[in-house]
Amino acid sequence: MLSNKSLLLLTLLIVASALSAWSITDSYFGNRYGSYDARIYGMGSAGTFNDKGVLGISDNPANLTLMKKKYGFAANSYINRNEDNRATPFWNQFDYYIDDNVYSSNISIHDDFAGSAFVAHRFGKDGLGIGIYHKPLINFDASYREDVRNNRNTNDDVYANQIALNSIEGTGSLQQTGLVYSVSYGLGEYTDLNFGVDVSFLNGDVKQEKSIRWTDFAINAIPAFNLPNMIETQDYSLSGTQMKLGTALQLNTRFGIAATYTPKTILTQEGTYYYKRDAYRNTAVDSTNVSYKQNYILPTQMRFGMSYTPRNVLRTVFNMDVEYVLWSEVNERYDDMLNIYAGVEHAIVNRMPLRIGFQAVSNQFFTMEDAIDLNGDPIQVYNVNKIVNPMITAGSSIGLAKNVTVDLGFGYTWREYNALDLFGDAYYNDKTYTGAGSNSANIWTNPQYVVLKDRGWENPDKVRENNISLNAGISFSW
Repeated sequence: MLSNKSLLLLTLLIVASALSAWSITDSYFGNRYGSYDARIYGMGSAGTFNDKGVLGISDNPANLTLMKKKYGFAANSYINRNEDNRATPFWNQFDYYIDDNVYSSNISIHDDFAGSAFVAHRFGKDGLGIGIYHKPLINFDASYREDVRNNRNTNDDVYANQIALNSIEGTGSLQQTGLVYSVSYGLGEYTDLNFGVDVSFLNGDVKQEKSIRWTDFAINAIPAFNLPNMIETQDYSLSGTQMKLGTALQLNTRFGIAATYTPKTILTQEGTYYYKRDAYRNTAVDSTNVSYKQNYILPTQMRFGMSYTPRNVLRTVFNMDVEYVLWSEVNERYDDMLNIYAGVEHAIVNRMPLRIGFQAVSNQFFTMEDAIDLNGDPIQVYNVNKIVNPMITAGSSIGLAKNVTVDLGFGYTWREYNALDLFGDAYYNDKTYTGAGSNSANIWTNPQYVVLKDRGWENPDKVRENNISLNAGISFSW
């Protein structure tokens, strides 16, 4: 019969299956996962050398013949809660900075699943293994809502009138199905050299939509004129193959090192782009609908890791990885990035193990802006921002039976950065759509004092994000 702790862990697994998007900032490159091995996830995703987790074969194919068991199967679920807060600086009448004025706050939840299985056998000192896994590689889910309200006086405990509703929605993920092959050579009584190859098939469908819709209040305020709604959608598929090479060296019973190399991967991105802004006054409908096919690049990644088990009563395991990503292969404006992962596990006899970890992963995102050069000609300016995402993790596990284990990994990450306004303020200047003078009555109170213009990098949004994640898995090995 299952213990209370076992029932609690199983309940969390069931909850993970029932829940179902995170940062809109990473709409092009998507949101990358850490290790899908829940044990390693709780150790900061430092799993280049991993001789226990079934899903560890997706982190390094050479881990396959490191496994202590001959057969293994695992199923994992992942939940992420993203909170996005966007603010503008608040100034007093003397132009002194007071605080940040949060104008939008969104919380969204995302879930995904992965599975893996392997067979590995020893033939004397040597070994041979084959495995398969399926997991999400990149997630493009996103959800954002923003109310646009006028400047109606709120001193009488009433809300300002809602004049428009802005939204951004993204769905889809890049799924990875990999075949893993590994061999092991015994160099000594406790020394093994392992080589692995991972050939995976990548595919996914992504849809992203951005829209501005005027409310009934705004429409009824100026019934003789049309306020244009706007919708912009991108619907595309990604497909291709990727290879990963891995090696792992078990030096002795307490120390091992490993490395992986994933070369630059070029995927096919094929889809449609649609844009429509309704007609208004003497301006016709603005509509674009095009199909496209282009390359989508995943940069080269090199990762080095080690695992050390000191001689102590806690059966401690310390893992650390260093990863180098050649982002310059995607665009020459990007810098190559160095990421760090580290974690430790303490296992006490007859008690649940305790795991903690840390990682620092860098991301980049770009924006394109319209500008004018020195000759007065229109140009597009590219702006690249680097964002460091620190993350702390923790986890534990429990054995349900001799060969059955449930693992839980928790993570918390945060970041703060500047970004352009997602929806320019000039769009809500209804004088553009009516041709009225500055003192004419419209959807704004005291319109002669309202100046609506798009904000650039001279006055950007301050964005604060945090993510709370749960990686839960159950594995069978014998």
